[in-house]
Amino acid sequence: MNNSIQLKRDTLKSNYSCAGHYDLVIIGAGLSGLACGLMWLKNISGMKTLIIEKNSYPGGYSTAYEKGGYVFETTQLFPDIIDILNFLKIDLPLKQYEKNFMRRLVVDGDHVEEYRIPAGAENFTAYLAEKFPGDAEKIKALMAYSVDLFKQVRKLKANATLIDNLGTVFKAPKVIANLNQTYSGLLDKFGITNKKLREVMETFTSFSGVPSDHASAILATGAMLSSMTRCYRPYGFFDEYPAKLAQKFQSLGGEILFNAEVEKIEIRNGAVAGVVIKGVNTLVQAEKIITTIDPMVAMRKMVGDELLPEKYVKQLEKTIMSPSSVNVALGLDDKIDMTKLDLDYPYNVVSTGLGTAEKLFKAFLAGNHGFSKECFHAAVICPSLTTGAKNTITIRSTPWAMNGWKELREKDYEKYRIEKEKWADFLIDIAEKYFIPDLKKHIVVKDIATPATYARYSGSPTGSIYDIASLVTQFGPKRIPMKTPIQNLYQPKFAHGLYGTMMGAVQVVDLMLKRKFNNGNSLFVPKPQVKTNGN
Repeated sequence: MNNSIQLKRDTLKSNYSCAGHYDLVIIGAGLSGLACGLMWLKNISGMKTLIIEKNSYPGGYSTAYEKGGYVFETTQLFPDIIDILNFLKIDLPLKQYEKNFMRRLVVDGDHVEEYRIPAGAENFTAYLAEKFPGDAEKIKALMAYSVDLFKQVRKLKANATLIDNLGTVFKAPKVIANLNQTYSGLLDKFGITNKKLREVMETFTSFSGVPSDHASAILATGAMLSSMTRCYRPYGFFDEYPAKLAQKFQSLGGEILFNAEVEKIEIRNGAVAGVVIKGVNTLVQAEKIITTIDPMVAMRKMVGDELLPEKYVKQLEKTIMSPSSVNVALGLDDKIDMTKLDLDYPYNVVSTGLGTAEKLFKAFLAGNHGFSKECFHAAVICPSLTTGAKNTITIRSTPWAMNGWKELREKDYEKYRIEKEKWADFLIDIAEKYFIPDLKKHIVVKDIATPATYARYSGSPTGSIYDIASLVTQFGPKRIPMKTPIQNLYQPKFAHGLYGTMMGAVQVVDLMLKRKFNNGNSLFVPKPQVKTNGN
């Protein structure tokens, strides 16, 4: 590593005490695992807590890394979780995008339609009404409904009781009405038939590689409003956030063991007994366990189908994990002035027209991909405009299936290299054509991630980048529950992205503390800290 670059993630060291028994063991030091551990220790005193992480750094998919003297980032947007930061006492300097949230290009043959989507629901509503005057009243009605729907989500109780469910009918009728509604269906409900308007609105579902006719209307609305209402990014590199979470966790007495992989979750008499670390025969005993990794790995391999109820195994078998990605990180020379290219947004998105997301997702479900010159979806991000570091851009594309990537990487690396270079060139051509003229002339360093890359770093067999896919068929009550069939084994699965990850941690810790932390609310409700003894 270039000694002049010191990433925050590389300053974190294991502080594992080798104790034989822990009150809580957490598998995975991604944002979910770190948030679970930190919220647990913020609410409970004197509990011995250990996080086990297979990599040498915290953060999982939300990090930064160095290559060839450039720093590349794996995350683009920091949503509105300021209340949680304040609760955890995490001081993270953030740049707020107060004007525009996204630059959006839609390609139709030789014609390119361009939109600059503003930050904030009210601004977005006004912008769309001005852009599509014939649909202005429909737009206002849809957005007002969407804002109210998201407010009602805040009234929901996580891991709801019968009494909670009865109350939901009166407190959140819009949530009940949309539990089985797709986002496409929600647009239909408000008569949004204008092709170009739908292209803009459906941008928010295609972020996760799921088309609007499969995506949950509630989740899509929440993702749109939580990201664009108040959106940020750190002034420093994105690894600073998980590093600060990890530091705070360790300062409260929590332990982290890096470069260690859990091989087995030991079950005795239907309850967790501890974990076995790969290469170590000794059982690390645990009263409670939280797993934040791919459920197909945690439940089906580390626990085993034979120890799970048949109904639960069938639910796992039917669960569709989110798509993977092909990601191209580029370090550019200093001859290009990035400040003149209008790229300072959380996202610069370009895709072919309406129906693109459906075509790409259909190919993904078939175990393939649907990318071509006539059908593509990609985002270009320029973090160096905020960090002030050497010029970098990231080109992200989704959805991609594993489709032999891992096998090719392991058995014929040269063919793997050629294949990933081919698709990197494909994405670089798109970025050059629509965002950065003469891009190829300025490339100094290139780093390409494929589904095999994501599988290697996360352990997910499919290289899933957004956990469980945000399909309406596996959302809300239909999603894998946080409380598993194994006593004292928990699995926080709320929604994808940084916002959903943090809320999942809130929910699972609140569940473990019998609602003494967040009163059973589905989203975080700031209140004075409550100390409990964990009983």
